[in-house]
Amino acid sequence: MKPIHYGWVIVGVGVLVKMAGLGFGRFAYPMLLPSMRESLRFNYFEMGLLSGGILMGYLLFSLIGGILATRFGSKRIVITSLLCGTISMFFISRLSEFIPLLFFTFAMGGAGGGAHISMTTLPMTWFERERLGGALGIVTGGTGLGIIITGLLLPYLLSTLGGEAWRECWILLALLTLLVGLISFILLKEKPSHKDSPLLQGDQRTAQGPGRVKGSGLTLPAIFLIYFIFGIAYNIYVTYFVAFLIGEIRLTEGVAGAIWSIFGWMCLVSGWIWGFLSDRMGRKESLLWNNGLIALSVIIPLLFHQTFLLGLSAFLFGATFLGTVTVIAACVSDKETEKSATLYGWVTLVHGIGQFLGTIFGGYLRDLTGSFQLTLLFSLMGFVACVILTAISPFTLPLSPRRRGMG
Repeated sequence: MKPIHYGWVIVGVGVLVKMAGLGFGRFAYPMLLPSMRESLRFNYFEMGLLSGGILMGYLLFSLIGGILATRFGSKRIVITSLLCGTISMFFISRLSEFIPLLFFTFAMGGAGGGAHISMTTLPMTWFERERLGGALGIVTGGTGLGIIITGLLLPYLLSTLGGEAWRECWILLALLTLLVGLISFILLKEKPSHKDSPLLQGDQRTAQGPGRVKGSGLTLPAIFLIYFIFGIAYNIYVTYFVAFLIGEIRLTEGVAGAIWSIFGWMCLVSGWIWGFLSDRMGRKESLLWNNGLIALSVIIPLLFHQTFLLGLSAFLFGATFLGTVTVIAACVSDKETEKSATLYGWVTLVHGIGQFLGTIFGGYLRDLTGSFQLTLLFSLMGFVACVILTAISPFTLPLSPRRRGMG
């Protein structure tokens, strides 16, 4: 029996790391916010600042985590980040004062950013270019898994454990994150060893032959600009789509929640689908199709308000947005730099700034017009801009001997 390439073990652990670092450490807070606010007697401005603390920690340590991963190794930063996330969640579950909570929400966001960057770049040493997109796509799906688990588990706990249930929820998430950290400590490897060499050679023989492959070919300025604009456009939809369904379309919270759950389920597979496609059809072509479909997902609610079509919008959006995240990560790897973790940290930082600006500007347009129509239209314009920028970029790259020897 042909032995399993150990890179797939790295990928499997990566799913758990993304689940804990982002699915728990970044996206669980909105679900616990109402219960925390009522229990702590905070106003929405204070709860918003705590949310901002998570985002600022994530942005800052997206860059710092990449730099540290380049210097000390991705495995060490993954484990350290998960440990930091565990400690932060535990203290959040115990505290009641605003300033200490702000510090630990910032630390939790930073842990999520560090885990995300270092875990994304770790598979780059284990897979050659022809397989890397699919591998990164599977890892990216861990975020969707975390969103689904928290979406199913936390509401049940909040409804059964009483007014202080949010504290037990954070303790549970801390324990699960610690468990993922222990698994990472045992199973993650920084790079292939001599023992793994036969596996790498066998995997290489099944890959495409030498020559020219369809790499990204996007210049670094193009990657930064596309990902920045994408951050603005996608975060507008993610932040305001449910509010649009409830406040403007007048759907019930139950129906709106069911539509949004479609988005979460599609996040499980979207990264793998588009990563696989980018390996087969090329980074440029997959990015064009991806942003074209995600633009279509925004056109639908602008023109049609039937429940089925709004569900189709959430389906298409969930099926595409992690695809761009995956393909951009693969594009960074295509640059074949020894400092890919640092470079990806910079790219993610710029992307995060776009998210921050998108949230602010989208809310401003809603307050200015009294409707989400212009907000969604601005999001659509961002995705169209990404399509145009991708279309005018070259895409063919020679496969170097160093990259042919990977995975």
